[in-house]
Amino acid sequence: MPARKAAPLVEAPPQVDRLMPFVGHASIVEYFARVGPQGLAHAYLFLGPRGVGKTTFARTLALTLHCERPTSFPTGYCGQCSACRRGLAGNSGDTIFVDDAFIRLADELAGKEERKTDTFGIEAARLIVRRMQLRSYEGGRLVCIIPNFENVPYGRDEVYNALLKELEEPDPGKVFLLTTEHPDRILPTIRSRVSSVRFGGLTEPEIAQTLERQYGEPLERATSLARRAQGSLGDALTQRDDDSAQLHEAARRWALACLQRPSSLPPMPSLGKDDARSVLDAVLRHAKSALRDLMAFAIAGEDAVFDPDAVPEYRAAAAALGVRAAQRVADALALFGEAARIAATNVPPNVVLGWLQIQLRTAAGT
Repeated sequence: MPARKAAPLVEAPPQVDRLMPFVGHASIVEYFARVGPQGLAHAYLFLGPRGVGKTTFARTLALTLHCERPTSFPTGYCGQCSACRRGLAGNSGDTIFVDDAFIRLADELAGKEERKTDTFGIEAARLIVRRMQLRSYEGGRLVCIIPNFENVPYGRDEVYNALLKELEEPDPGKVFLLTTEHPDRILPTIRSRVSSVRFGGLTEPEIAQTLERQYGEPLERATSLARRAQGSLGDALTQRDDDSAQLHEAARRWALACLQRPSSLPPMPSLGKDDARSVLDAVLRHAKSALRDLMAFAIAGEDAVFDPDAVPEYRAAAAALGVRAAQRVADALALFGEAARIAATNVPPNVVLGWLQIQLRTAAGT
């Protein structure tokens, strides 16, 4: 039976924000330019730190593939043709973007009750398979973008297995673009069937220039945000928001207090109620960033830190930790991987943070 033509995802189009500018990564752009649209592999895994452009590149590549008048490949979509307008609006018939709305739609179509988490489950995997077996709406190729591909409930290998056949059988009419910060959490059988492309951190000038030119930040503030972001444009953009900046400071002060005053119990950053898991993820990320900065201070002094405004706090924490400051901070940093693993389970976010607080105080020598 011939495959049916795909219809646009009108019932629940992905709710995507304005497409961020794709910045840097000249070697990756050059590689895909050499490969060309006809030489693409059937599946790619874009791996690298958060906020460096993996998902933005995936969306840009998909837009360029479907564009009626591209100026170049892989980032030269025109933005004006009907295919581009549909893609930028999030309702392209040829691009499946697996965001929270897609996951909720998959649960709804499967008759499942609404979940409290937005982890990638078996229902979403099955809906992807069904959608990718349809024919192209635009007459080109179907593209499936799955950000944070490691975001599968712990121990649920059947989710990956549901996609395995699609990923292991090359089809010139399909392209899978997967992104991850943690490739080690993805099954080896999946990783062996995709072409991996590593994205590194962006340079401070690349981030600062983007903040200044694209978002209107004054040069001095753009430079400061770029330095604190440690290679992540996404983090720099997030910290432009006052609430996010306050959370960043709260997470830093909490982590430093756990090490500096292990005999006391500093108040944990508030996770709220509505989006506690997302806030927990941000707290872990900001706290880990602060401890990396503290280690740099302990080893090489204040010229090595990314957040110069926090130097007085780093100086006090390093003095409290003594001559073994760098080693104690390294021990503390090692705990964040386990905290992230626990956070990916059904353990309540406040419990995860409480567990980490105890472990950090122990690492400091209490």
